[in-house]
Amino acid sequence: MIIPGANRRTVRIKLPHSSLYVVPSVILLVLIGFFATIYLMNTYFHKTKSTMQQSFNGQERQLVNQITLKNSELEQLQTNLIDLSQQAGEFKAKLEEIKKLDHVIQLMSQAGGTSKTSAGLTDSSHALSSDVIPDVGGAEVPVTSQEVSQLVTHTKQGLTSLVGDINSLLADLNESEARLQEAERLRKITPTLWPTVTHSITSGFGVRRDPFTQKPSMHAGLDLDGELNDSVYVTAAGKVMEASYDDQHGNHIIVDHTRGLQTEYMHLNKILVKRGESVSKGQKIGLMGTTGRSTGTHLHYEVHRNGIQIDPSPYLINDRKDEP
Repeated sequence: MIIPGANRRTVRIKLPHSSLYVVPSVILLVLIGFFATIYLMNTYFHKTKSTMQQSFNGQERQLVNQITLKNSELEQLQTNLIDLSQQAGEFKAKLEEIKKLDHVIQLMSQAGGTSKTSAGLTDSSHALSSDVIPDVGGAEVPVTSQEVSQLVTHTKQGLTSLVGDINSLLADLNESEARLQEAERLRKITPTLWPTVTHSITSGFGVRRDPFTQKPSMHAGLDLDGELNDSVYVTAAGKVMEASYDDQHGNHIIVDHTRGLQTEYMHLNKILVKRGESVSKGQKIGLMGTTGRSTGTHLHYEVHRNGIQIDPSPYLINDRKDEP
């Protein structure tokens, strides 16, 4: 029975006796469903929480491992940076030695003059080899990021400076190589050898009494004493311009060495080269004799510069034919 109010109609509802069993059963089922839902949600929550916790723990361990690995890699990079800095210092020391060598090359390639010095020559004799561990000590102090940054900057500046020095050195070496090649070419074409093994001069360059007429005459070369068929060597590299015989010079050879220099070898017993043939410094070109206008076995040797006969003595600075 439902009584809404004094002025309203009373409503009566009659339920069957079975409802006394159905309604509590429905309520019980609803409560069971509610608590089952709560249990399932709680179970799902705990399972999800456990899964997430395991995943988080795995990610945390992975992150810790990555951080440890990164720290190890950072320490290795710092160690490599220190090694690189030391190697850069050692390389710079070696570069200074190469600069000294370049300076020596410049001196060698310059005849009688002064060459420019390589900038920055320092004594590298105290540079430590990478294989030598010096006696050192001190407390272990962790390196700071600022100190690492300063080391990186210093090493970068040093390597940049080394690149510039190397480029400059390469240019100097190329220039020195060109000068050496030119000096070597000049050495080969300059008549600095003695044309004979013996150095006995029987008549020097200048005015003398002619051996045939006994009158004053100009002797335009050197007479070198020797035995018949002694070897005669060309005093510089060049090209044979003449290899012939005449009454004055006998069997004679004229060799052109370029740059206005020529040498002549007279009174030979035998000529061993031909006109137009290229000869190398110290090559055997003839045998000593007494052909032509000669009083005995000897070699008359002359040096011509720009067509003028000059004293050969200042050129004869190498003792043996095998010491060019």
